[in-house]
Amino acid sequence: MSRTTNHHLLDMLEAITEIRVRNPEMRASVLSALRLANAQGLLSAGRLYSLRFDGSISTIISDGEASQSEDLDRGLVEQVRSGREPIVQGAIQAWPLGHERRCYGVLILEHASSEVGALLAHLLCQWSAVAEFMNLEKAELIDENFQLREEIKTQFSDRNLIGVSGSFRRVVDSARKVAASSATILIHGETGTGKELIARLIHEHSPRCNNPFITVNCGSLSESLLETELFGHVKGAFTGAVSDHKGRFEAAHGGTIFLDEIGEISHGMQVRLLRVLQEMEIVRVGDHRARKLDVRVVAATNRDLEQMVADGSFRADLFYRLNVIYLHVPPLRARSEDIPPLVEHFMGIYCASNCKFIDSVDRDVLESLMRYPWPGNIRELENCIEKMVVMASGSHLSGDLLPMAIMAYQHNGRANSALADVAHSGGSTTEPADPDAAIREMMESLTNICQAENDNTLYEQTRAQWERRLFEVVLTRCKNNKTKAAKLLGISRNTLNTRLDELSDIKREWKV
Repeated sequence: MSRTTNHHLLDMLEAITEIRVRNPEMRASVLSALRLANAQGLLSAGRLYSLRFDGSISTIISDGEASQSEDLDRGLVEQVRSGREPIVQGAIQAWPLGHERRCYGVLILEHASSEVGALLAHLLCQWSAVAEFMNLEKAELIDENFQLREEIKTQFSDRNLIGVSGSFRRVVDSARKVAASSATILIHGETGTGKELIARLIHEHSPRCNNPFITVNCGSLSESLLETELFGHVKGAFTGAVSDHKGRFEAAHGGTIFLDEIGEISHGMQVRLLRVLQEMEIVRVGDHRARKLDVRVVAATNRDLEQMVADGSFRADLFYRLNVIYLHVPPLRARSEDIPPLVEHFMGIYCASNCKFIDSVDRDVLESLMRYPWPGNIRELENCIEKMVVMASGSHLSGDLLPMAIMAYQHNGRANSALADVAHSGGSTTEPADPDAAIREMMESLTNICQAENDNTLYEQTRAQWERRLFEVVLTRCKNNKTKAAKLLGISRNTLNTRLDELSDIKREWKV
């Protein structure tokens, strides 16, 4: 190769690389490369025949006037694809673009030197391989996105809203009816009743189901953070705003935004939110330009907004704007018939995630769960079932696995229901129950059972029940670090290990 030819090839390679960087799209970069080589007099015409996996031609990228017909080109392409070797016929060169058994295409050049042909063939082979990889990756991402959307639809479909009570089914039916509209919806219910599930159900049954569902917890952010989170900001709006930021309302464009704990926002935010609902437009913090929106708003609260309006802590106009359609999710204590199917549902989930097999629940356990008032509602029930499944050493859930709050309520009766609240919140009530009396009553009950059955394991049963709960609390507090737990308990690590082996077959991710 002469020094002049070498210089021309290097110049062409540098120019083609720059073109490729500016526009990595396959057709545009190949066409630019052929035009560049033609303009520099290195060839008179060129065409790339891209091939599918089966060898058929998918696309043709061409530049310059061809000296032979397309039928002759196709015959030449088939010869090169089969032989995997370059073919030269007079002024026409045909180069295979392949790697091992895969042939990505055939490059046909006219009046080009062998050096130019080899260089272009090598470059276009790399580009074809990258393009195919990107297409496969894009197809995988599209497929994964579709699968995730289907999983979400299944997760928040009617089948996964567990409940047989009439009050709950009426809420679900109402949610389906209003889903097709674009009206603002206010969902009211205690903490843990599943307000977000209802909101997602509305979104998944609406015409907006293929667009975003954006969740904002209004009670977890300060006023300034909530403002920029909802409406976004422009660069330089405040210290630290180094770039434009799109808010949640803009992110939800075309879809649904779920404003949880709406009763916690300040008066200033209430004014801004009211304008958004009225005009369906937002102004980013630090900006003056209004941006139009197409968003369905679903709000939720566990507070009595009507009473807040009467007290002056919530704007009446915002309340009426939010309360176009009102849905009330009843608490779990008002629909105890939903507890058995919920227990079965959560058992299936946590048995699968903890590699357990539990096929039954003791009748007294189910009765205790149905009598308990569930101040934390379904979220508390779910946590209870998860704990029982994890702690279970056999194939059934027995009464000794129940949390202390439920056992105390079971023995103390409804008159002392405050004990359950104390056990969950750690606070005091105006008329606190007597925990010592509850424990004594439990001990008497267990003693009577053992005496009636002539069972001499009373001490071991009682010790196992209370040690199990003590170890669970201490290990959770020490983040499963056995050394720290043993030190806190005042026993050796070996003693702790021995007692854990005796009490259950639980396998945790222990830390030394």
